[in-house]
Amino acid sequence: MKRIVLHAVLLGGLTLVGATIAQAADAPNDFAWGTSLTTDGSEPYYQVELPEKVYEQSVWPDLRDVRVFNGQGQNLPFAWSLPPARPGGEKDIPLRVYTMNQTASRSPDEVSLRSGSGLEVTLWAEKPQATQRGWLLELGDKMLDQPGIDQIRLEWSRLTENWQTSVDVFYSSDLKSWSRIAEDVPLMDLNSGSDRLQLNTLDVDGAHKYWLVLARDPLAVPKLNIKAAQAVSRDPQPAQEMLRLSPRAQAVSADEAHYFWQQPQPLNAVRIVPTVKNSVLPLEIEYRSSASDSWHPLTKLVAYAVSGYDPMPLALDGKVIQGIRLKGIHQQWGKELPRVTGLREKRTLAFNAQGNPPYLLAWGNKAAQPQALSANALLPPSMPDATLLPWAYAGDEVTLGGEARLTATDPAERASMLNKLLLWGVLLVGVAGLVVLMLRVWREFKRQG
Repeated sequence: MKRIVLHAVLLGGLTLVGATIAQAADAPNDFAWGTSLTTDGSEPYYQVELPEKVYEQSVWPDLRDVRVFNGQGQNLPFAWSLPPARPGGEKDIPLRVYTMNQTASRSPDEVSLRSGSGLEVTLWAEKPQATQRGWLLELGDKMLDQPGIDQIRLEWSRLTENWQTSVDVFYSSDLKSWSRIAEDVPLMDLNSGSDRLQLNTLDVDGAHKYWLVLARDPLAVPKLNIKAAQAVSRDPQPAQEMLRLSPRAQAVSADEAHYFWQQPQPLNAVRIVPTVKNSVLPLEIEYRSSASDSWHPLTKLVAYAVSGYDPMPLALDGKVIQGIRLKGIHQQWGKELPRVTGLREKRTLAFNAQGNPPYLLAWGNKAAQPQALSANALLPPSMPDATLLPWAYAGDEVTLGGEARLTATDPAERASMLNKLLLWGVLLVGVAGLVVLMLRVWREFKRQG
């Protein structure tokens, strides 16, 4: 009898587990939110650009909880449109470096500089100049056929003390006619214990033979010695349309602030800009991948808001980030928190418009499993590229299953929970059987004695 009961419990538990594992078709109410899709005509395929709310509210960074339904509530096949091919990489080109010091000029409107090897440079002076010091950078003749230079990276002898200064950058093709390309660009080298923070790059544009880096205050860092320089040439890339996601900011102290996104985001880059105009902020940056994660070091950099200068955002290459922590290095910003913006690549979805409209785009389901097909599988070989499909347009957001779907469990999790319940049930049945057996033995012992 006991075996029959135990077998029945086991069989019932396994049946429940099997029923849980069985994957039912998704329905609109399995997802938290949705939006109707407007389509023109009766084409077999459409493409739709995801609304910003999808990125902000999707539970999964890879958007696996996005679906498309037709007017009958049927789950439709879809695929992510492939972004255009993006050639990548950059090439470093060494530059010859000449240290330039001011010499006597023929006119008060000119500044003359000479290198130790005899190279001379004369600039027109906008106003009376202090004693000038600079560095002439030369691009080899064989390198002039290379793509345009996007950045110059400087290397200097390390000093024992922290320092910062600013420079102006000029270019020329003949050492005679000079044009300014950047003004008041900060350079710095900060040490904190064993950590070192350098700002040693100059954003430029063009494949010019000569570049002149002129110190604005040569007495600020008299021992500065630029010993090497490299021109950075990046491969041309098609424009990549980015979505700008602003996090919620929280001030912790005068030199620390936290920034949080509603859901973890795979960010291509993050832009950090001081709020105060013409300010420079050396920063230590940490991140976390989820709200329950601990903080991890990301990088140290200098953020600055300088008139006429647009710094490159910090590249993250799709790293999943839910929060960022900024700490000032020897700097405070008080009540004016730096502005932080996450940059994420926009996604386009192509779907098969079977059944009747209106079609529904839905998202927000913790229990969702990946369902997207490959773009090649969704479209037959005779069809054009998915980027040429007609457009569907998203309407207003509507609530479907609500926020409860954001913590829903998938079939595997439910099966695991049932397995635990089943195990506890078997243990309880076993304990109950032992109790009954002990009572019978005690009664028999009492009856005989």
